[in-house]
Amino acid sequence: MVASVRVPVDVSIWDWVTRIGFLGSLTPDDHRNIERWRAGESAPTVNQLSRFSRKLRVPFGYFFLDEPIEDTPPVFAHRTIANASITKPSRELVDTLTDMQTVQDWVRQDALETGLERLPFVGSCPVGSVDAAMLTQRIRQMLGLSPDWFDRKGRRLPIEEAFALLRKRCEDARVVVMLNGIVGDNTHRPLDAREFRAFALIDEYAPLVFINRTDSHCGQLFSLAHEIAHIWVGVEEIYNDVYHYTSNVPVEVLCNAVAAELLVPRELFSVRWQRAMNDDADARETVMNLAKEFPASPVVIARRALDGKLISEEMYRNIADESLRQWEQRDAHGSTGGDYYNTKQSRLDHRFAERLAASVSEGRTSYVDAYRLTGSNRKTFPRILESMGVR
Repeated sequence: MVASVRVPVDVSIWDWVTRIGFLGSLTPDDHRNIERWRAGESAPTVNQLSRFSRKLRVPFGYFFLDEPIEDTPPVFAHRTIANASITKPSRELVDTLTDMQTVQDWVRQDALETGLERLPFVGSCPVGSVDAAMLTQRIRQMLGLSPDWFDRKGRRLPIEEAFALLRKRCEDARVVVMLNGIVGDNTHRPLDAREFRAFALIDEYAPLVFINRTDSHCGQLFSLAHEIAHIWVGVEEIYNDVYHYTSNVPVEVLCNAVAAELLVPRELFSVRWQRAMNDDADARETVMNLAKEFPASPVVIARRALDGKLISEEMYRNIADESLRQWEQRDAHGSTGGDYYNTKQSRLDHRFAERLAASVSEGRTSYVDAYRLTGSNRKTFPRILESMGVR
């Protein structure tokens, strides 16, 4: 039988897959087997390679290559994770990037096939050509947002609703926004917000933003606003700014400033801060109260206050450190329960689902490809579309 056929695997391939793969699931016996195979004492069977593929979380086909390849997506070169150099991305990050690039490739091809125009705003504001206020204004105009878009009759929208509104405006502008807290549907492979909060993939026909759902709701909203700015700047990135970290990379300085302006407009902030001060409010208490008036965390509010020289560096860092502790104590795996179809449809960009359904009905995309793109099957695919109101 094929499963019992032994397949010699080159030493360089073993060195490579154990370097890029996840080693946490390997047992002492697994390590001993690898050493025997590396030494040429025996060769693994197809079944054994399949098992090791699952344990290491690397594609099965890697074991049959003549030599290692570079499988880290190019966007990883643009990581902005607290300025730290990361030499080994997790397989969860690599696989999520790969999945999203597949989605982006499909969206781009669909746009070309259906005669859609390039999106003129993608890369229209490179660093150095605009300041944060100008870029924010251009984004607001394109997305149809007023400065107080998050305000409803004097009350701030709940964070989840603010996120949904901003996401919808992005989708209407053909910016694909995807969410997930795990790799595909695999609940045993959660994404780690300590590694990345979001990423942006640039394309003139199919710009894509992915949001890590294991982050806090405020974190997800700020990441979305930050990645929107990256679309306009035209620079891909993997984003994971820590709470009290201040980037010195020009593109990050600009995108952080734009995100802050989208969520906490400077003029509105100044008016409400002054109002609180006129009532002899405590500065720290004011930060916490304003976090209930704007769709942002206390850290973003405190940063606004620090930049305006309204609070001390020490107070800002105390607020940031406290928020970081609270964030680290949260449920690291996010919410993966609830109704399967509600969860599934919330991960997918609505316009993408509509375009995919249309392409399938027109015979331009096969059902097999549609299942692959949505992580579904013959039974679940139509029900996912139904849950999204897609016909």
